[in-house]
Amino acid sequence: MAKRKITIKDLRRFKFVSDPQISPDGAKVAFVLSTINHKLDRYERHIWLVDTGSGKASQFTHGIGRDTYPRWSPDGRSLLFLSSGRDPDEKKAQLWVIPRAGGEASMAAKTDEGVSKPAWAPDSKALLFLSKVWTHGKPESDVKVVKRIKYKLNGVGTFEGRRTHLFTARPGRKPRQLTEGEFDVESARWAPDGKRIALVTNMEEDADTSKVRDIFLVPSRGGELAKLTESKHVISDLSWSPDGERIAFIGHDKPEGFSINNDLWVMAADGGEKRNLTEEFDRSLGVGIGCDVRVSAPNPGAVWSPDGGELYFVTASTPHANIYGVGAQGGPVEEIVAGKTVDSFSLSGDGSVFAYNALDATHPAEIWVKDGAGERRLTGFNDRFLRGLELSVPEHFTFRNGLGDEVDGWIMKPPGGKKGDRYPALLEIHGGPRGVYGDGMFHEFQILAAEGYAVFYTNPRGSAGYGEDFAEAVMRHYGECDYEDLMLFTDEALKRFDSIDVERLGVLGGSYGGYMANWIIGHTHRFAAAVTFRCVSNWVSKFGVSDIGYVQPEAISGTKDYWDDILMHLDRSPIRYVKNVKTPCLVIHSEDDLRCPMEQGEQWFVSLKLNGVPTELIRFPDETHELSRSGKPKHREERLQHTVRWFNKYLKETGG
Repeated sequence: MAKRKITIKDLRRFKFVSDPQISPDGAKVAFVLSTINHKLDRYERHIWLVDTGSGKASQFTHGIGRDTYPRWSPDGRSLLFLSSGRDPDEKKAQLWVIPRAGGEASMAAKTDEGVSKPAWAPDSKALLFLSKVWTHGKPESDVKVVKRIKYKLNGVGTFEGRRTHLFTARPGRKPRQLTEGEFDVESARWAPDGKRIALVTNMEEDADTSKVRDIFLVPSRGGELAKLTESKHVISDLSWSPDGERIAFIGHDKPEGFSINNDLWVMAADGGEKRNLTEEFDRSLGVGIGCDVRVSAPNPGAVWSPDGGELYFVTASTPHANIYGVGAQGGPVEEIVAGKTVDSFSLSGDGSVFAYNALDATHPAEIWVKDGAGERRLTGFNDRFLRGLELSVPEHFTFRNGLGDEVDGWIMKPPGGKKGDRYPALLEIHGGPRGVYGDGMFHEFQILAAEGYAVFYTNPRGSAGYGEDFAEAVMRHYGECDYEDLMLFTDEALKRFDSIDVERLGVLGGSYGGYMANWIIGHTHRFAAAVTFRCVSNWVSKFGVSDIGYVQPEAISGTKDYWDDILMHLDRSPIRYVKNVKTPCLVIHSEDDLRCPMEQGEQWFVSLKLNGVPTELIRFPDETHELSRSGKPKHREERLQHTVRWFNKYLKETGG
């Protein structure tokens, strides 16, 4: 069968496999399969099961609901999941339970604001979950009264007056709220005895501006919260040892620092001394490899072996994201699953089978298992579709940055090219800055390669996947070492690959990558065209309008006092150098972006326009910061159409 080049419309044909959850007996893996309904311009999601022995996969939930977050009961008889739209009048995600044997699902719990992060009790009879509640009653007016600085979040919107609290319920009965007050419960886990629940929160008045999080205990029937930690750690998740004697958590003990590694810690269940098990590992736990054809799964955090002797976790170490194990008493960190990009995983009840979903640069995620017989892939939802495509396979190479570090880079050449061909080339820049490129598939990169562009990309200082010092290097040095690395990388690519036409270079990136695209064209004219997505153009104005703007000043200038160092923020802003820009620049932004708000793109566009630089502003309504990864399917396609159009105009039609 003759192969063809990938197209923008092929986005509709991808199937996205996520959140693998193995049954306690290791026989089945439940997972979420997401597909695109182009006609209705939405994603459809259902729970599927695959047999770990035969590899036979079958759809488990049906109907019009969007079903996610499958979790097996400890006895293996039932599966809980979240669903929105299953009831036509219910748009928020509510909690449902379905027997393992199949049949009708029943609603297990419902709240006005929807359910998140549910978990079974050890006896498989009760559930816990989180839900937002109005701390002072739901207002009768639509006027928003804002009293706390953290009142909005990209992808969520505004939530003034509502806080996330812990609930328990028995299926079908009215839920019981266990916590209340002006604080947010961020995660919660049952103790193995079912009598206690450990949770992560900050109950202090400075919770919105502090990174500190603590672990508390609450009786599962309700009661006073007992604090176990001493407000010295940044904690993102926790898990109990099987015997209930210890608690593991992910985090660090440098709350005033930036780009600090998240490590794996263990302490006694009643508090006391905390032991860092991954201090020598020098990777930040929970980091993933970049990809735009993926539905991200909840990170499993620290997973205990059934005997309590080991802990497992997943994180990126360029170019892959691996599953690692470490002894609960310390020792070397060892690779359990390596050589591919793992997104999430789970462990069978006896610890003999790992289930995970993994991807690479030319394949979206599929379900895999590892047991005594080795590793094997169970699903191949995208195989037939991919067999008909001529994809570009990334070529790996390295370069030396300004400190002499050896850093990974890749180039994707147009498929079907011949010796002697010369191509326009595009430098792609990831977000973060703590993002990381590696062995992950990008539909965007494949589209640009199919359009005749060489696409090259790397991990400048500030990226994850190389260690804490590497990630922290960009803090207080935005636009310095990162810019140097990207220019050195571009030099190396041009030296290595004479097929690149040096007169037809383009640059593009999103979020922090959009910031760098703006910064680059304000400091060099070597690029003939640029596209900036969901960008930062002005740190001064971003401070007061971004959902995280108020916590960023020290990372930019080195001081917490934004007003005393406002000129430093301006000096680190691309808008400061806009008069230097000659490069035609397309600005693509989402109107509901609360991370890099719409005004950032507007300022850049207006400034370019006033300075006579060829530019356009593409505004996407009803989209957030996540447009390129989880936006409405038709908008995702149109975003790529504008990108290709712009580069074709300035790198092909005009010759650079």
